[in-house]
Amino acid sequence: MIARVVNTKCITVMEDKSRLICLENLVPINKEAGCMKVYFLEPNIEDDNPLFGVISIWENKNVLNNMKNSEKYHSLLQNLTPLVESVTDSVFLISSNI
Repeated sequence: MIARVVNTKCITVMEDKSRLICLENLVPINKEAGCMKVYFLEPNIEDDNPLFGVISIWENKNVLNNMKNSEKYHSLLQNLTPLVESVTDSVFLISSNI
């Protein structure tokens, strides 16, 4: 299994629009593509964390890549691009030896 962690820093005043797009589109796209679990992370200003995030758990990299190559995902990225200042995208192997 793998975990994908994506953090985004929104352009100031675009946070609400970005949140809405992610909750209404990104989370469902992940689920439709076969994501095992997906979590949407809200910014936490109290802890000086202005980032939105999505953590998704995937059976394997092929399933994740199929989602990343889908037309729905590319369309979503085009809609989010004007709202986002920066993005980090990391993939981790989940150890089964815990």
